[in-house]
Amino acid sequence: MTQLRQNIMLGTAGHVDHGKTALVKMLTGCDTDRLEEEKRRGLTIELGFAPCRMGDGRVVGVVDVPGHVDFIRNMVAGAHGIDVVILVVAADDGVMPQTREHLDILTLLGVKTGLVALTKIDLVDRELRELVCQDVRGLLAGTFLADSPICPLSNITGEGFGEFFDALNERANSCPPREAGGLFRMWVERSFGVHGFGLVASGIPAAGTVRVGDRLRLLPAGSSGRVRSMEVYGASTDQGRAGECVALNLADLPAEAVVRGSVLTNAEGLAPATMFEGQLTLLGRRSSPLKDYAEVHLHVGTAEAMAHVALLVGKHLEAGQSMAVQFRLASPLAVAPGERFVIRGPVADGRLATLGGGRILGSSNIRLRRNRVWTLENLARRHAALDQPARWAATVLREADGPLSPAALASRCLQPPAQAAALVDELCARGEAVRLGNGEIVHRDVAAAAGEQIEQALKAFHDANPMRDGLEPGELLAAAEVTGELGALALQNLLAANKAQRRGEVVRLVGRGAKVSSEEDRLCERVLTALTEAHLEPPLPADLAATLGLPEARLERIVQLLADRGEVVRLDRKVVMHRQAVTAAVEVVRQLFAGQDSFETVEFRDKLGVSRKFAVPLLDYFDTQRLTVRSGNRRRRGAKLGK
Repeated sequence: MTQLRQNIMLGTAGHVDHGKTALVKMLTGCDTDRLEEEKRRGLTIELGFAPCRMGDGRVVGVVDVPGHVDFIRNMVAGAHGIDVVILVVAADDGVMPQTREHLDILTLLGVKTGLVALTKIDLVDRELRELVCQDVRGLLAGTFLADSPICPLSNITGEGFGEFFDALNERANSCPPREAGGLFRMWVERSFGVHGFGLVASGIPAAGTVRVGDRLRLLPAGSSGRVRSMEVYGASTDQGRAGECVALNLADLPAEAVVRGSVLTNAEGLAPATMFEGQLTLLGRRSSPLKDYAEVHLHVGTAEAMAHVALLVGKHLEAGQSMAVQFRLASPLAVAPGERFVIRGPVADGRLATLGGGRILGSSNIRLRRNRVWTLENLARRHAALDQPARWAATVLREADGPLSPAALASRCLQPPAQAAALVDELCARGEAVRLGNGEIVHRDVAAAAGEQIEQALKAFHDANPMRDGLEPGELLAAAEVTGELGALALQNLLAANKAQRRGEVVRLVGRGAKVSSEEDRLCERVLTALTEAHLEPPLPADLAATLGLPEARLERIVQLLADRGEVVRLDRKVVMHRQAVTAAVEVVRQLFAGQDSFETVEFRDKLGVSRKFAVPLLDYFDTQRLTVRSGNRRRRGAKLGK
């Protein structure tokens, strides 16, 4: 049997004085008009919340929103958490301006299901009722409510309420589950003090679960506080979930900072920003285009802020079109990717109206420039990934400058570590990401880009050094500015793809390397012969050049070529030994360690049978190769020496 959802939020919408609050009272027994002014004027001004018991005994929440045009901002603040909408239309009035605007707002906020309550049927005859139903059906055509039931009822006589309640239960039962296992995030709807308890903040969590004892950050203020107790739908409980009406009793937070539009969260990766990106769609019936940098009223969560809309393609956005934009605000908001927003602004007659809306794509907090292909491609990838956690994690990895630790990835994805780890497993299994030896994760495209940097650095080296065979791996990665585990992976991928190859101590591009003449080959042989004969006591470069009758600069080029090939080893600036001599010295080190944990330089010198002039450079070289580790005047076994 399918598990029915518990964390459901019902919500009203519709024109002023069409009976929304009276309908909520019939459903819940609660009068959601709590303000004295609301009762005096008979007009809903602020949001009202009440628990509603469904037909199967489940208790869900209802949010009653204002219908008057002057309080649209409050309506949007309440609508952000609605799962099932009850669009209220009075039979004696029919479809009115706020009926249309509320439907637009609900559509922009991503509400997917609901029904229509045709109220005040006791005031009209059956013929007029049918005409209003036709008008409503015309309004709903092409919207998410197109196939929804229209339920005639009277808030006075109760006629039709049973049929309406049955239809409402059917809609609630069809709600897809809302995830509540992630990091907690709640837009504050209101806050108030309770005598004997202290500060209380209420709202509908957008994500995650909160528990008594949790410590939450308040954004944008930046302070943190502890949850002392909480209520869900007015009943005391130990935890609250996304989609429920939650009231949190908070300690350690300044009351003046806990206001509507602030956010309570345990997500360390969420940060307030004054510049963030979104995918904006203008409503189709807007008559004039939206100009670049137009000032609008931005509604997101329970927040309302004045914002400039910087268009990222062209200089205007036509009605019905969609575009990536950047919002620029004077004061920061803590928005999260995927959240829905609505913009309102002046229209031809000077009044404020809903212009459009969309979804948040991220918070760059830097000014983005128009018509930048890389920026637009990134934002398009984000938009496509918003509802797919693994794809979003891949997008975050792809945009990173380099590898990310599991903790950093989880933070950037606003996910708990365990859930982020499962996403990484999925990406690695698909080959989209790679785990490095140090536990960090890198996107395959980032690794490929690092490989291209290495390839370009190697090409530049070959072009500038035709007498060199290649670069040592460490030098190459430093030149390419790709170091650490990512550099090692990218280099390994280049070698595996046969784009580069090792030769001796260096890496070179396939088909490139030193162009050596027959004369230079003969010089190489002469140098090798001299160093072989000298064994552990090689001549200094100046002496060797004189012996061979070569200019020192030319000898240096030959020695470098032999070092690249791995046939000789540079111990320091002056001492160059044949590889065989160095290997023999390594064996002496092994012999010394066979009977003791460490040895002094003099022991090595005497065992080798050479002066300090050669013993010290050898030991210093072994230190750099991690064959030995210097400790005062003694050497201990290094990690690379082995047994």
